[in-house]
This record gives sequence, C-alpha cells and structure tokens, in this order.
Amino acid sequence: MSLIVIIALGLATAWAARTLRTALVPSPSMSPTLQTGDILLVRKDAYRKGRIPQRGDIVLFKREGMSHYFVKRIIGLPGESIIAQSGSVSINGKRLQEPYLGKHMIRERPGHIFLGNDEYFVMGDNRAHSEDSRDIGAVQRADITGRVTAIIAPWRRRGRIVNPFAE
Repeated sequence: MSLIVIIALGLATAWAARTLRTALVPSPSMSPTLQTGDILLVRKDAYRKGRIPQRGDIVLFKREGMSHYFVKRIIGLPGESIIAQSGSVSINGKRLQEPYLGKHMIRERPGHIFLGNDEYFVMGDNRAHSEDSRDIGAVQRADITGRVTAIIAPWRRRGRIVNPFAE
C-alpha cells in the first residue's frame, strides 16, 4: 500500500472519530420515525462553527446525573413559550404542524414552559410513550451531543434523516 493511501486512511479515521458516532434506539419513543433497534449515525460536529440546533432536528443528548443518552426531536427553541396539551403543541400561541407524528395521542401533562437563552424543548415522535421535556424539563445546549443524520442499520431501514422544517 502506498504511503499516500495510508495517510489518507489515517486522516479519514481521525476525522470520523472526531465528528461521527453511532447510537442505538433503545425504545419506541421516536416511532414511527425511528424504530427500536435502529442504529443511527450522529454528527458530533453538527452544531460547531456557529451552527445552532433547529426545530425538527433529531438530537442525541445526555442529562447530568443520568447514565443513558436520549434521542428526541427539537420542538421548542430558546426564548419560546411552549404549551403541550389536548394532543397538540403550541409555540408562542400558534399550533405546530407536525407531519412526522403517527396516530399516537400526546400523553397529557399539560404545562406552559418558557425556554431560556440556551434551552430547547424536545419530544419523542411517539408522544404516548416518550420520556422527554415534559418529564425532564428543557435541555441545555451544552447537553446536546450531536444531530442524528441517518439510520445505518438495519439494512432495510437505511436512509437519511431529513428535518421536515428545513427549507
């Protein structure tokens, strides 16, 4: 093998270790978008260089004091007012249209949450079976590890994850 190929492989490996990771979906909380057992590709560099999390992004995050990671969708952004009740979510008084939801009804835990400057409101797509910001509160920007960009296994489910709110 030539020296150039070895150097290229070394650089590619170093880049991947710094910017990519995988995650396993442990529960049906993100169904129908993600299924239990899906293996995900997560971009750890998605929010570097001034890029910020967007509504609709599926993110991996960890809470202080908890041993496991969460995979959820960003619903509310810093500075917004969120109300989740009666099967829908309202942001600053306007109902959010969510095309990715299945037929699952929202698990009722009505509340009005005001997000701080670095806080995000996250929810699972399977609202009836998701531990999310309704339970654990808002997620700090510093707790977000990366953005889920693809399902890489099982083979039949492989594909990119697209933000339904992206232009």
